[in-house]
Amino acid sequence: MRWIALPTGIVILVWTLLDVFRTLVMPRAARGRLRLSRILFQAMWRPWRWVGVRRKTIQGRERVLATAAPFFFFVLLVGWVSLALLGYALVLWSPAFVHGMGPGEVSFGDTLYTSGTSLFTLGFGGGIATGWTRAIAVVAGATGLGLFAVVIAYLPVLYQAFNRREVGVLLLDARAGSPPSGPELLHRMGSAGAASSLPELFAEWERWVADVLETHMSYPLLAVFRSPHDETSWITSLGSVLDAATLILTSVQDEPDERARLLYGTGVHAVEDLFYYLRLTERESVIGRDEFEDVLHDMKDDGFSVRPVDDAFARFTEKRAKYAPRLDAIAVLLAAPPGLWIGDRSFLGARTAH
Repeated sequence: MRWIALPTGIVILVWTLLDVFRTLVMPRAARGRLRLSRILFQAMWRPWRWVGVRRKTIQGRERVLATAAPFFFFVLLVGWVSLALLGYALVLWSPAFVHGMGPGEVSFGDTLYTSGTSLFTLGFGGGIATGWTRAIAVVAGATGLGLFAVVIAYLPVLYQAFNRREVGVLLLDARAGSPPSGPELLHRMGSAGAASSLPELFAEWERWVADVLETHMSYPLLAVFRSPHDETSWITSLGSVLDAATLILTSVQDEPDERARLLYGTGVHAVEDLFYYLRLTERESVIGRDEFEDVLHDMKDDGFSVRPVDDAFARFTEKRAKYAPRLDAIAVLLAAPPGLWIGDRSFLGARTAH
């Protein structure tokens, strides 16, 4: 049976190291179903989410869900190391290299121990390698050093991207409420006489959306990291600003600023790419006519020149349909705190309270 150990070990090592390279080093979205990060996410996130959303309070829910991403990363690292250890053990156990581990019968447990001591650069487990087995021991040691060096370098990049994302989310809190919503953003800006600053806000959020798309496609684990504040989420914030821009484009009679169009285009593109990367199914996202009329009435009171209700509602429904079903699917997957028009309000809202 040992003849199959060498090709099996090589396949495991190549698959593992390629997965590490694609996940931590390659600056683009790593696709494919047979990836350790995807396998672990599918196996662990949904049960974790199921437990989290059934907590009786918002604080309890967020405590459970906030630990998921750091724990997943730790499990992913352990998985990579374990697979590399197994791969080198199989290679050393094969007829091509087992004789270089010393005289006498060498069990698979011995090669597993030797693989571990080499991978963690602890030595050769009390023995002296001979022949080509020395090369395997050296390569295993280099693999261990390289793997941990890449992980150590990866963490600052991950948390810098997280911090940039959360700064934007926090700044939006005072403007759009907690949880944020597009109508609330327009209401607060309009009632405060700050509607003229909306184009500047849309320009800032266009850059924020582009940064989130680039970092979350390169490092998908970022999507699961929760905001430090219980009522906010990056996906809800994205949806609220998109809703605000869509309301401006479809419901205001004045010629909208070009920056609202640019934000809308960038936001729709970001939602689409993230939706297809996560391989989700669109959710039905319907806004009641009564809800929309209330929002339009508030906008009129806040100084916006609004279109007739029928015209505005038709335009808004058509334009929002290009991103809302996909945005809602992402929000529900991540168990984001539901806001006005965003997320699964019927389920999460019924089970969470202050």
